[in-house]
Amino acid sequence: MLNHTQTDSTQQEPLIDIGYYIHLIKSRWLSISFFTLLCTAIAALIALSITPTYKATATLLIEATTAKAVSIEEVIGIDTKAREYYLTQYEILKSNQVAQRVIDKLQLSQVAEFNPSIMDSTPSMLDNIKQQIRTHPTIAAYFPEAEITETDLITARAAVDRNVLKAFKSKLIISPVRKTQLVHISFESQDPELAAQIANEVGLAFIENNLESKLLATEQATGWINQRLAELKQQLDESEQALLRFLQQQELIDDSGIIALTSSELSNLTDRIAKATDKRIETQALYNALKSNAATDVTTLASMSLISNHPQIRDIRLAESNAEKEVSELSKRYGPKHDKMIQANAQLKSIQKRATKVVNKLINGIEKELASAKNQEALLKNELLTKKDEFQSLSVIKREYDALKREVDTNAKLYDLFLTRQKETTATSDFSAANARFSDYALIPEYPNKPNKKLIVVLAFVASLGFAVVLVVCLDAFNSTIESARDFENKLGLLPTGTLPLVKDKLYKKSPIDSKVFNNEKFGVFQESVDSVRTSLYLNLHNSDRKMLAISSSVPGEGKTTTSVNLAMSFAKLERVLLIDCDLRKPSVAERFGLSSSQPGLTNILLMNTPLQDCIATIEDSNLDVLSAGMLAPNPQELLSSKAFEKLMTYFESKYERIIFDTPPILPVKDAFIVGKLTKGILLVLKANSTTKSVYKHSMTLFTKHQITIDGVVLNQVPSPKKGSHTYSEYAQYAQNN
Repeated sequence: MLNHTQTDSTQQEPLIDIGYYIHLIKSRWLSISFFTLLCTAIAALIALSITPTYKATATLLIEATTAKAVSIEEVIGIDTKAREYYLTQYEILKSNQVAQRVIDKLQLSQVAEFNPSIMDSTPSMLDNIKQQIRTHPTIAAYFPEAEITETDLITARAAVDRNVLKAFKSKLIISPVRKTQLVHISFESQDPELAAQIANEVGLAFIENNLESKLLATEQATGWINQRLAELKQQLDESEQALLRFLQQQELIDDSGIIALTSSELSNLTDRIAKATDKRIETQALYNALKSNAATDVTTLASMSLISNHPQIRDIRLAESNAEKEVSELSKRYGPKHDKMIQANAQLKSIQKRATKVVNKLINGIEKELASAKNQEALLKNELLTKKDEFQSLSVIKREYDALKREVDTNAKLYDLFLTRQKETTATSDFSAANARFSDYALIPEYPNKPNKKLIVVLAFVASLGFAVVLVVCLDAFNSTIESARDFENKLGLLPTGTLPLVKDKLYKKSPIDSKVFNNEKFGVFQESVDSVRTSLYLNLHNSDRKMLAISSSVPGEGKTTTSVNLAMSFAKLERVLLIDCDLRKPSVAERFGLSSSQPGLTNILLMNTPLQDCIATIEDSNLDVLSAGMLAPNPQELLSSKAFEKLMTYFESKYERIIFDTPPILPVKDAFIVGKLTKGILLVLKANSTTKSVYKHSMTLFTKHQITIDGVVLNQVPSPKKGSHTYSEYAQYAQNN
């Protein structure tokens, strides 16, 4: 019976058997080694045939700022403080302009490495023969030559230039050094001297290109400045002429006094009006105060602030105060009728009368003074209005003058600026500082950069070895056939009952293996394998007390008859055995034992009641009897399903210790399942490297469907292991000798 791991294996996730793949690789080591050595040899030949390429490297230092002859601003340039400055310089180094400059200087279009068409331009002998044939008058009439125009030549030349430029740039490597101003210029060439020369020339071309760019920019700037200078000169002359005409028209020498005189007059008039207004207001106030207090005495009027400050009032008030003081002092010594008192009072009254007259005269005078102040204020205001009109007209003139003067000043400043720049540019036009310099010039390389022949060979060896191993594993993964017992276990998760080795002998190249193999010492390993299968079956069937064993295969040609014959002979070494050929459609057991094809057999017994002793053949020197199929029957399944067949088998069970049935394949016909019902199991034979997993699984499905037990699986025609592999041939030889 099969190992019970079949059910478990369908439920559990299969694990990768590393040992199986190691064994697989070891078994294919010869093919893997041959493929690896072949690929390595081809890679070595290719590496030797590759033209060596040399790589030269120059180091360039790109300056952040360039030296200047004088301290002036750049006429044109880029911001060297920007982060993109160095990236820009690197891209310029890679540019077509720099590359083309080197190509033209070194005439690389004439070098075969960059222009392979030069090598093809030399006609070969075959080309000469073709040309002679085509120029023959008879042939030339059928092959007229196309006329080559100048446009075609230009197009072809441009195509060659593009190819040379493309080849040049493919060999140029620009690699900046991080966090520095250095950049490596590397060039690969088949000529080491040319590689170093081109690497240096690229750096020089970059420097020259930068200098030419600056010179060109300077020339362009100089031309533009000169053009603008002439325009500005013309504009300055025109503005000066306009200013001069304006001064002549206005009869002015310059703008001095145009506004100053009028401004001072306006300021003076304003001050005088302010003073006249103050005086008029003061007089008006005094007049109003006197007018409204004309009936009051001088003392009262004198107490008023506006009147008390008047000179006449102040004098009268002082005189009156002195008279009153004198009366007061005399009254202390004299009586009212004293002459001095009378004289003092008379003087006081005289002063008071005179004060009244002064007040009246003052009122009349202040009225006239008020009228005069008003008149003066009005005149000054009229004069101010007149002056304002004059000032406005002068302001217009001043604005026109300022506009013309400003135009002249602006044009003069621009002209001076451009004149200064023009002189600076002219003075420094013959000086240009390079923005880069060589840190290291490229040296002629001593050894080729590529190909690295050792590395190519090693990589080819490793890659081919890995590819061969992967290919072997993939072929094994896609190979659905069973090769060995280990392969059977790995792919199906089962352990076979046993394996039978492939018999390689010239006697059996065109004929099937007969019964003589089992007793031939030459095939000791095969005999031992058959005995091992017999032992496994003994262990599996020991507790079942079964005597009958049916043997079949999935499809024809898998070796079921060979297995049946040799198992019967192996069992016969231990017990009495009967081998029955139940393949009634294509019987072959009789042929394997050298029996006659007319030998009566099973069908003769079942159909014609032929005596058993006439049908059963006894093999000499063994406990084996053979019952062949007999004559061909039209209804094999009916015979095998008959009661007579069952009764016959019951009889044989009483006579023999082991009965082995050779049955037809189970997929083409179902005869084996009929016998399997009787024997309660079938031993399945699979042919190595032939039977696929799908065929095996389909067979298992049929066994389950018909409820037939599988007694085991025998893997037939397994290739013999290589020498040095684990084998039991020594034990087999020992067993054969004993």
